[in-house]
Amino acid sequence: MVQKYQSPVRVYKYPFELVMAAYEKRFPTCPEIPVFLGSEILHESRSDDGAIHIIERSCKLNVDAPRLLKKASGT
Repeated sequence: MVQKYQSPVRVYKYPFELVMAAYEKRFPTCPEIPVFLGSEILHESRSDDGAIHIIERSCKLNVDAPRLLKKASGT
């Protein structure tokens, strides 16, 4: 029998709009995500009513790679 997946429900103390604004602002750098070095916004768009906000980003990550691969990439 296949188990049905149910996503977790989160309850916030603050309005959802405020939670989402804080989530979007943490992306330039966040000490809680040390592998994430930064991001650059490639494209940003909002729907006319403001219900949909799409942000495309190019992200820089600090990935632990083998020494030979790092040398080949020039980092």
